Amino acid sequence: MIIETTRDVVHISGSIHKNLWLSIRAAAGMLLQECPEGIIVDCKDVQDISENGAKTFLDAVRDIEAAQTRIVVVGLPPDVLQVLKSVPGVRSQLPIADSIEAARASLQKHRASMAPAQVSAAGTRRIRILVPLIADTDLTYGADLAARFATTMFTEVHLIYLMEIDRSQPLNNPVPEKEEQAAEAMSVARQLVQNRGVTPVEHIDRVREAKDGLFTALREIEADMVVLGASHHSEETEGHEVFDSLVEMLLHRAPCEVVVGRLKKKETLA
Repeated sequence: MIIETTRDVVHISGSIHKNLWLSIRAAAGMLLQECPEGIIVDCKDVQDISENGAKTFLDAVRDIEAAQTRIVVVGLPPDVLQVLKSVPGVRSQLPIADSIEAARASLQKHRASMAPAQVSAAGTRRIRILVPLIADTDLTYGADLAARFATTMFTEVHLIYLMEIDRSQPLNNPVPEKEEQAAEAMSVARQLVQNRGVTPVEHIDRVREAKDGLFTALREIEADMVVLGASHHSEETEGHEVFDSLVEMLLHRAPCEVVVGRLKKKETLA
């Protein structure tokens, strides 16, 4: 695959047999600095594409629109378009235009419909804050901390529940009790974030070890900050050992900024 850029267009040629969005994103990011209203992806020279390669466009739409801007695809050959239609979620979310001129008109119309605050922020990469949630440890206070940062910065908050699955079982093996625990923790964290006017991105990952899963998530999400927060209840349970261990590990190994907090204890009157 060959990637070229001119003005507000990313030209792709060759074959797409795997998800190549990470390769394309660098070029797209440079264009967005000059064209915050959005970019055009010209695919007229794409020779063939696989179903896995089609996910390139799904990730592109999600990533670019998360930054409140837009992507429009043009020049899709009929056989390539047919593959895109076969992949759930791709065709329904992918804006397609008949020509580069039509794509530019669509982007201009979209920009005109945006609120002034959205226009000024468009094209700016959001700060990504990750909040880990782990079984038997009340880390939901981290969601509230992250939401406070999100109200003052151009950010997105990712809540990730790390569900540990025993190595003797397949990762996708049903575990109703753990799934219920994950849903409950996510519900509490979600509400804390939403209470501050922020809509979180939610992940529930099945992992062998929570710590390993956390570092994988930090890399995959490309987090700029990880927020770890515990309520005072954690000090009264075995959860405080997990919390302290996570703090030490993150402070020494995290590839991003680390914020650690603990909810203030409520004083009791004699």
